[in-house]
Amino acid sequence: MKPQKNLVSILGIFIFLWALPAAALSQELKPQLHLVGDFLVDTSRVAEYEAAIKELLANLEKHGFPFPLNSYSTDDNHYYILYPLKNYADADLWLKAWGELGQKMGPENLQALHGRIVAAEIERVYQFWYYRPDISFLPEKERLKPEERGYYTWDFVSVIPGKEGEFEAINKQWIALSKAKNAQDPFHTWAGDLGTKMPIYVWVEYGKSAADYAIAEEKFWKAMGEEGAVLSKRTRALIKKTESKTGRYRPNLSYEPKSK
Repeated sequence: MKPQKNLVSILGIFIFLWALPAAALSQELKPQLHLVGDFLVDTSRVAEYEAAIKELLANLEKHGFPFPLNSYSTDDNHYYILYPLKNYADADLWLKAWGELGQKMGPENLQALHGRIVAAEIERVYQFWYYRPDISFLPEKERLKPEERGYYTWDFVSVIPGKEGEFEAINKQWIALSKAKNAQDPFHTWAGDLGTKMPIYVWVEYGKSAADYAIAEEKFWKAMGEEGAVLSKRTRALIKKTESKTGRYRPNLSYEPKSK
């Protein structure tokens, strides 16, 4: 779900974020805090960057790093690494875990590996985001299985300051309309927190491919009919700017602690 692209200017810039499996979620779940690393990588050094990341992940597994991470890469060479946190206090534990990893690997070894990684980067930024299942549409039965999600879109919406409450209420109306029309493709909503240019939200969607996604979008808007057109107009009235990215989930660059 998003305001119709032929009515909203979609610009190719900004960040991404992780989409949880809809079947495992319910509308009553509480917001989930994430620390998100945004790393812009030199196009000519992508191969060495990914090789260094894989070496780091091998060390995370070997030494029992306690925090999971999920990685995404976009079509403009941004890599986004997402760490789910219980709360902001967890960020201190996250930093402590890296210190402990350095002691296990040997500080000089971790520093050398870190140097290889940052040498391939043009810039790096960390931000905090909340995944908001309460304002996401999570159909009971999705059209796609997790392994079929080969193409992701992230649409970032900068909301007019003071309109956050109205925007979140509009999201709930989209949820109700999507349910009424038996939509099978979810939209996952995230809200920017510390480190972001608030108020900002992002809608995350996916398809098998770019073509599959486009076909699904066309069917969605046809199903929404006049009700969707009216709701889209009301949504656009609350938005200052919209930007988008496309890319994919990178399971080969992700990590899950064995204890989890």
